[in-house]
Amino acid sequence: IKEGLLFIADFSGLFHCVNAKTGKPLWTYDLLASVWGSPLIVDGKVYIGDEDGDVAIFKLSPEPQEPINEINVANSVYGAPVVVDNVLYVPTKSHLFAIEAE
Repeated sequence: IKEGLLFIADFSGLFHCVNAKTGKPLWTYDLLASVWGSPLIVDGKVYIGDEDGDVAIFKLSPEPQEPINEINVANSVYGAPVVVDNVLYVPTKSHLFAIEAE
């Protein structure tokens, strides 16, 4: 939850943005693959991984939208991405990716 917005995905691959106070749905995006992990909110963006190995990146916004970027890590993402000391860690079925910001 950030700025009154709750981001959550369901197992069917639907990614939801909901008003955290009222529970009113604001938008939904179909990731087209199952989601096992939780989203990560950092630096005005929301990251969510799916079973197809895609990590979708959305703008932190209540407005309906497409991802601003999508990165394929070539294996299922079953956990939540995490940021520590400017490094984004993405756990997959077989690897742990560490992506460092410049």
